[in-house]
Amino acid sequence: MLLIQVLAFGQKSGSISGKVLDSENNIVEFVNVFLTSVNDSTRIVNGTVTDNKGSFVLTDVPLGKYFIQFRFVGFVNHQQTVLLNDANKNIELGTIILKQDAIALNSVEITAFRNLIQKTDEGIVVNASENLTQIGGTAADLMKNMPGVQVDMEGNLTMRGKNPLIMINGRISGIGGVDRVTNLEQIPASTIERIEIITNPSAKYDADAESGIINIVLKSNTTLGTNGAAALGGGLGARYRLNGSFLINHNTQKWDLGLAYDNWFTTRTRTVNKQRVQYDSDDKYYLSQPRQDERTIQTQTARFNVGYTPNSKNSFRLEGIWLFEGQDNYETIVSTTETSLHDFTSRNSRYSNEIRRFHTGELLFNYTRNFNQNRALIIDANSAIEYNRENTDISTQNLSEENAEIGNPFLQKTHFYEDANLTNFSINYLHPIKESGLFETGYKTTLRFINDDYLRSNEENEIYITDSAHTDIFKFNEQIHALYLQYTGWTGTQQEPTWKYQLGLRAEPVSNTGDNVHSPYSFSNEYFHIFPSASLIYYTAKRNSFKLAYSKRINRPSIGDYSPFIDITDSLNVWSGNPDIQPEISHSFELTQNQTFKKASLTTSLFYRLTSNSIFPYTSIDNSGVSTTRPENFGNSSTYGVEAFFTYNPFNFWKINLDASIYEQRIEPSAKLQNAPENLLSGYAKFINNFDVWKNGRFQITANYTSPIVIPQGTIKEVYFIDLGFQQKILKGQGRLALTVTDIFDTQRSESAVSGSNFEYTHYRKVDTRAVMLIFAYTFRSEFKEKLLENKFKND
Repeated sequence: MLLIQVLAFGQKSGSISGKVLDSENNIVEFVNVFLTSVNDSTRIVNGTVTDNKGSFVLTDVPLGKYFIQFRFVGFVNHQQTVLLNDANKNIELGTIILKQDAIALNSVEITAFRNLIQKTDEGIVVNASENLTQIGGTAADLMKNMPGVQVDMEGNLTMRGKNPLIMINGRISGIGGVDRVTNLEQIPASTIERIEIITNPSAKYDADAESGIINIVLKSNTTLGTNGAAALGGGLGARYRLNGSFLINHNTQKWDLGLAYDNWFTTRTRTVNKQRVQYDSDDKYYLSQPRQDERTIQTQTARFNVGYTPNSKNSFRLEGIWLFEGQDNYETIVSTTETSLHDFTSRNSRYSNEIRRFHTGELLFNYTRNFNQNRALIIDANSAIEYNRENTDISTQNLSEENAEIGNPFLQKTHFYEDANLTNFSINYLHPIKESGLFETGYKTTLRFINDDYLRSNEENEIYITDSAHTDIFKFNEQIHALYLQYTGWTGTQQEPTWKYQLGLRAEPVSNTGDNVHSPYSFSNEYFHIFPSASLIYYTAKRNSFKLAYSKRINRPSIGDYSPFIDITDSLNVWSGNPDIQPEISHSFELTQNQTFKKASLTTSLFYRLTSNSIFPYTSIDNSGVSTTRPENFGNSSTYGVEAFFTYNPFNFWKINLDASIYEQRIEPSAKLQNAPENLLSGYAKFINNFDVWKNGRFQITANYTSPIVIPQGTIKEVYFIDLGFQQKILKGQGRLALTVTDIFDTQRSESAVSGSNFEYTHYRKVDTRAVMLIFAYTFRSEFKEKLLENKFKND
């Protein structure tokens, strides 16, 4: 009773809460809400910004009379009087309606484009809706036009020469794959709202982000009421392409309900040509391997979400995602060997029929608790289950020099079955330090369980006999625990600081094991690392900035890097894991400058990364002529370079985005790399032009160029291509038509050359990347009409 009396006597402050909407009942995020004294309107007593629900809470407000003000670009400033006294300490203002600023809206209408790329303190944000040339693609397609990102023909991403950490909605998700290698081809671009790129992440992020983080933010509707959209499209490359979508949401003040479905069906063709010279072989001196395949692909995703916000202090969210991918691949490889004098020695045709069915289901839960003084507790949990089945029939037929069949074909069967689970749990706490700092801390655990069942059998006398030397069950278990502390401070106000600094420390103990059930193949790793990070930003009066950042990071091997499973679809060129592989450790430094002009902006970055235990693929050839590639540690390597991003608006109807990078990667010399090429400057350039051709009509042309890249045993040749995109609003803005032409000159291909002490090897690969596609979309209400037609067609 005494405690209650003391608390009651000391409570001389109150709170003000509410929600901000526009005149069409749309939620307005990031509105500046602040209190000023009625006697001195220049003195700010308290302030905050609205969250993703449009809600705000001002706590610990001394009793008294104030002006509460609401300000946001594009809206008329709103002000009203509030009075907190003993009888009314906690005021609920209800819904605040902001009126749109007609002058600001007119200026936006003239420009007609949102910024394709927006700069943040941590990196950049790319709006998916502004990428017209990749309508209907996947996340990998969108990445092709992302600043600082390079995408190869297989959909693999690199940033500054290394693989980034891929996250979905700020978390490590099993939708892209339970293993560390995220398959972005499985994520439809039509589900993506924006992509956040963080080049030098702080300690609050997972340490498994050696070259940075790419966070894919999925769409979520914030408009009150019921909203939905449907779309249907088709196209033609070498084969057909079909795509359909349906989305519906219902939002109230407290509830957020949503359903989404997306599918994609196509058949893709691919041409591959491998040429090899093996100096220490007499009868297999030359090897030629032309290859053709046709892959039928279907991808389907479904998603639901339920959000509940009972009050301004608590919010709950449950989300479920299901993904299905089916692939039927029909592939033929013809292998011909010759002597050093080009005399014929052997030839065979190897046909494989690969059937793959892949299911992933993921369930996610979030709870956010807001306390007084803008403190917050955030709890996240997600778990994904993967079910993967792949069966392959292989037939190898020996041929004569005239391509006549010799004897009976050699028949084989393989299967690769994978069952896996990825579970994450994290708890984060945010605590403001007066008005000049923010303290953050949190704990996270990641559990990864993968069970791989691989079998190979050979046909003998019409019976398939298991090849016990290449049949086993491989089990991989991993636990990662993390604890971080981070402090962010500033001088001036939080919204417009003069200096901003950040110090962080992250600790991660890791343990993993890998075991074969039937053979003596096993490994076990336990290690502990501390990961510091720091950054310092200076803002000029015109809000230009200079940033210096440092972080220590790690690149852990994936299960594919450990696994002993060998794919024999091409029996002369196989991949194998390496149980002795060790993680990379890197130290990254970056100096970034942002400059804004009247019609332009320029961002430049100087970066340097020093890496120990560098991991690269290494190829060797044995006496039987079989080439084996597996990951190896190559000691120290360093990467340094410069990036620049330039935007220019020469006319109201034309906007230019130019992104370019030049860097060099140096690998420590070793006995394995005695034939490695000299250090070579690598780089890329991406040139995007946006045009408002007429009212409600938009046109985009994108040109991409990637220079030759050095790899440990050779080089990858340059790649270049041009895409076109066009959109037209119809049906009073409720409908849209989109037309795209990808790789219009059919130049996108992959070529590489590697060499060792006893061989030279070239690899050419071409997928049917040129395609013409058309799509129609119709929206039920307002929100989706601006978002559905973002990237509806798929393309490698």
